[in-house]
Amino acid sequence: MLGSGPAGTRGSETLRKRDRAARVVVVSADPYPFYNRILLSKSFLESDDLSPDDVVIKPAEVHAAQQIELKARTRAIRLDPDAHEIELSNGESLTYDKCLIATGASPIRLPIPGIDLPGVFELRTLEDAVALRAATRGAECAVIIGGGLIGVEVAAALTRRDVSCTLLTLEPWLFGHLAPKPVSGALEAIMRSGGVTLELEAAAQAIGRDGGQLVVHTADGRNFPADLVPVGVGVSPNVEFLEGAGLADRAGVRVDACLRATAPDLFAAGDVAAYADPLTGVRHRVEHWLHAQHQGRHAAENMIAEEPTPYRRVSSYDTALFGVSVVVVGAPELATAWSIEGNLVNGTGLAIGERDGRAVAAFSIGEASIAEITGRIEAGE
Repeated sequence: MLGSGPAGTRGSETLRKRDRAARVVVVSADPYPFYNRILLSKSFLESDDLSPDDVVIKPAEVHAAQQIELKARTRAIRLDPDAHEIELSNGESLTYDKCLIATGASPIRLPIPGIDLPGVFELRTLEDAVALRAATRGAECAVIIGGGLIGVEVAAALTRRDVSCTLLTLEPWLFGHLAPKPVSGALEAIMRSGGVTLELEAAAQAIGRDGGQLVVHTADGRNFPADLVPVGVGVSPNVEFLEGAGLADRAGVRVDACLRATAPDLFAAGDVAAYADPLTGVRHRVEHWLHAQHQGRHAAENMIAEEPTPYRRVSSYDTALFGVSVVVVGAPELATAWSIEGNLVNGTGLAIGERDGRAVAAFSIGEASIAEITGRIEAGE
């Protein structure tokens, strides 16, 4: 297993349950074993009540008890699909009979001056979250760059810590790359009512310093002072070690419906896997924690199955912004038309996204459950 996140960990557990004798190795660049990444931009960041150990789901000793070898702080640097061999950053080489690529994704670094200044943070790992939370102590104001899920969650969490937050978005509305404008309007109302200042279509151009504070400069000539600057502008799949192997491109590791890569005995799951969506057949990646767990289990089952089966689960995730539930089901980035149910202006309602005449995605704000909406999307309603 290359990766100790949700896909790699659930995959290794599944293999161990199905085969008690096989050698199962998990290679992880992360110093921590499997932990709950969902909490990092929510309750872990909101207060100091949770310690890093509280976020860990599967401590190293649990891996050992299951006879799963965990190689932490180690990454794959090259994979040879013909030789079935993997070179590791610690100088070791591993050979495999079957391998699951579950290396996840890394934050996109905004290519602007000042992005490496102290006080500018990305949020992906537990180490990132520990550093960001420490920086909030004594901070009075923050400028968050990015109007997607991480941006709004971080803004909500820091506001709960009594840090005054301004959220800058490149798009003309929140979730502009995923959500229709009525949904974004409802999200914007929630964020503003919670005390977050929104600056839409405010493209960060540079980050500098003025005395003891950071200053975010935007393309339209405005300046936003801040004690800290979290940045969340998307992620890219971790496929650098596959260069030259013909298995991946910028979209991720190409897999078929059964999560098999284009070379024998290789599979991929989670954020790194570019798979054919069960609703549309369109190849894309899904960057959600629960989805990665389901794909990791399914890929592991297929690694040992005589007859692999297609992965058909509809992805979903949810969050809460200032106490208001937000549920996302399916693949909103693939929708070409949207219909609205309820009154999103008043903070509750449902948006159904369609493609080629069938439902492929939904946003629910303030009301419906994941199971209910998923049933509708699976039925194509």
